[in-house]
Amino acid sequence: MSLLTALVALAADPVPPSSSSGPGPGGASARHHHNQGQPFTGWPLGDLEAPGALLAAAASLARRAANGDKELIFMATGSDANSLSVTNNSLVTLATLGLRRHVMLLADGWQTCEVLRAVLYGPCFWSSRMLRRQPADSITLRKFWDFRFRFYYIKKKYMALLVEGGYAVLQADTDTVWMHDPFRMLRLMRDASLVIMRDVGIANAGVVYARPGSMSALRLLDEVAWRVQLLQNHPEIVARIVPFARPPYYANSDDQSLLNDAIVSAVLRNRTFLGSTARYEGRNKYNPAGPDWASQPEAQAHKEQLRAMWKLQKRSSVVCPWAGAVGPSSRASYVRLPIRGGDAVALAPRSLFAHLPYSAGNAITHLTAARGFAAKVATLRKMAKWDPLGSQVDAPAKVDPGAAEAEQAAAGAAAMEAGRQSPPTPTTSGAAGGSGGRRELGTVTGSRQGSVQSLAAAAAPRARENGSPRRGCCAMGCAPLLHTQHSALKSSGARGEWRGIAQEVGEEEVLARFTTDTSQLRQKK
Repeated sequence: MSLLTALVALAADPVPPSSSSGPGPGGASARHHHNQGQPFTGWPLGDLEAPGALLAAAASLARRAANGDKELIFMATGSDANSLSVTNNSLVTLATLGLRRHVMLLADGWQTCEVLRAVLYGPCFWSSRMLRRQPADSITLRKFWDFRFRFYYIKKKYMALLVEGGYAVLQADTDTVWMHDPFRMLRLMRDASLVIMRDVGIANAGVVYARPGSMSALRLLDEVAWRVQLLQNHPEIVARIVPFARPPYYANSDDQSLLNDAIVSAVLRNRTFLGSTARYEGRNKYNPAGPDWASQPEAQAHKEQLRAMWKLQKRSSVVCPWAGAVGPSSRASYVRLPIRGGDAVALAPRSLFAHLPYSAGNAITHLTAARGFAAKVATLRKMAKWDPLGSQVDAPAKVDPGAAEAEQAAAGAAAMEAGRQSPPTPTTSGAAGGSGGRRELGTVTGSRQGSVQSLAAAAAPRARENGSPRRGCCAMGCAPLLHTQHSALKSSGARGEWRGIAQEVGEEEVLARFTTDTSQLRQKK
């Protein structure tokens, strides 16, 4: 069966289970038994939710690198013909690099896998945990609900589980063109266990790499998955996060903006919802009844957070293993945002993860700027990279001139540098207000100008004391006034209500008091 035939068949008949023989434990419906006997091989029904299925599938697909990394590519596709064509086009470019066999492809349902298994070079998976219908009523889901929202949670959750299971995972959108093996550069970037594509603001959730590293990095991945799930299923929780929000709630559950807030939270060690949640509850095209965002103190607090985060950035460079094949530059510069545990989030150089315009010197080019299927196809044709019916059989691994020598030299230099650096000295922060505590301010989204000014003052010592870990969570935009001192409480005008919170307290306790207390704080100008 050709891809074109499969796409037509899928569009005409999404393979609904028959009443007499559905996709039970023995396999698919009877109409498919003549095809290949079993619809999925090695894992019960191809469902990654089956016990042990996710890590078993990863073990069968991952590539063991010379440095010990177990490398895996994770992609997801919808069932419509346009999505499948773009997906197959990306898989064709992966095959030219010998990487197709290392792709874990997640479809939106078992029916899609039933059709695709006849034309795919590798296995197809799905998840019974994935959303089948719109889970709740929010402005975001009313306006934008489509198959992408079904993947936002499951992609990030599975990525976190795979990293926790010991895999180095590169999660990529399917509207990507692969020109060089990105793992060759990623192996050299040992100063960060998270490497993410840059974008306006901070990062793009369409291309994310994570390897086993610090608990902070793993928690960041889990944090994004949790936020997506929370806001998709419980938009009413926004009232507990954003004091000025009123129903119907926007409840933004886009994984990219949530990822950016999770990065800010990890770098500042202070959980924030300002950029991804509070900002969208302000007035916008789809939420005309919301208040003016720019006039809210949360808007200023968000700016201060971003300034504090960027002050902590560090510059690094890495050898570009394929530079000899495409140009003279042998090193690429990138930004690292430090997080707890001596780890960092790296914003990938353009030669690794790139937006348009296309260049043969970039390992992966993401077509996010080409909006819509027609625009993507037109762009790919201009690049001479549109070939959705091409072969998915892996070609021999591509070797660029001088690449092996460059990688070996870079690995040696990285090892020497690691040997010169002493491990970070673990420290613990004392209780706020105690003799060993740092001056810290966790502020509530609803606090007025006094709290906003105190936030700026509190950001400076955080930048100077980057090596000192902070316990617990201070939910900027969620839980008010965690990790505070009485001096900070005075500036917020809330000393009377919050005098007892001089030490860390649980989020549940604070959230229980959030609704009434934040409304009082916002009235005190």
